Amino acid sequence: MTAADTTRSEALWQGLNPNQAGGSECVMCERSFTWPALPDPYRPEPIPGTRTGPAGIPAVPVGCSETGSQVFACAGICAALAWPD
Repeated sequence: MTAADTTRSEALWQGLNPNQAGGSECVMCERSFTWPALPDPYRPEPIPGTRTGPAGIPAVPVGCSETGSQVFACAGICAALAWPD
């Protein structure tokens, strides 16, 4: 799974599974951003520039899938690997 375009905001990701292509799993490690859901009192505050799904995992947008959906990587090492420059 590699980005077809090196532009961060417009990277086109190919060969993703349906959950990754839909934005509910990390494009690098396949960790689900939606399961298990954490109750609101236990959810961490989102890191600026990221989103946090129901599982409380900060996610960084890394481009789009072939279907046009925005795709995400876990904040940290996965995001760094998704943007190899």
